[in-house]
Formats: sequence, structure tokens, C-alpha cells
Amino acid sequence: MAFDSQLGKGVLEGCILKLLESGFRYSGEIVMLMRECGFADFSEGTLYPMLLRLEKAGCFVTEKRATSNSPPKKYYKLSATGLERLKTFENMWNELVGSVEKVFKREN
Repeated sequence: MAFDSQLGKGVLEGCILKLLESGFRYSGEIVMLMRECGFADFSEGTLYPMLLRLEKAGCFVTEKRATSNSPPKKYYKLSATGLERLKTFENMWNELVGSVEKVFKREN
């Protein structure tokens, strides 16, 4: 699914926050889940800058976990700040969807 870049950036960020709400995930899992949800072109190249920006904003608790055949993987889950940011996104999203639906249902 293609988006206007600015709108898409906010939507993708909200989706990433939602995916990390339930617990720790590493980047490969996030990419896979985003693709499963219809964001076919979503890649690690899109994800990493968002993770870095959100991590700097204090949105995550992170941990590195050892793997048997590769370097340790970094896992992310939402911190209290991240949960607050997700809630703000969800409220804004619901308002936007409601307003857009009103426009499209309106008879001119």
C-alpha cells in the first residue's frame, strides 16, 4: 500500500508502536508483521530510522538476546512513554477517521 510520505510516516510509526505494545519484538518480526498486514513494501530500511527516532524519544525498553547462529538481536517493547505516545496516536487516528468518514458520507 502506498501513502503520501508525511501521512505514511505517521501511520507507520503508529503501527509500529501498536505492534510493540504486547511485548518484545525484534526488527525482522516487525517487518514480517507489517507485510502480513498489507504494507507489502515495508522494509528494514524504513523501519530502522523510525526505531532510532522512537528510541531516542524514550518510547522503548530494549534488550539484546543471544541467538545460536548469529549475533545477539535487539528486541524492543513499549515503555510508559511509548504507551502514552501510542494512546495519543490512537486518539488522533480515530478523530481523523471519523472526520474523513463524515466527508465521504456527506451528500453534496
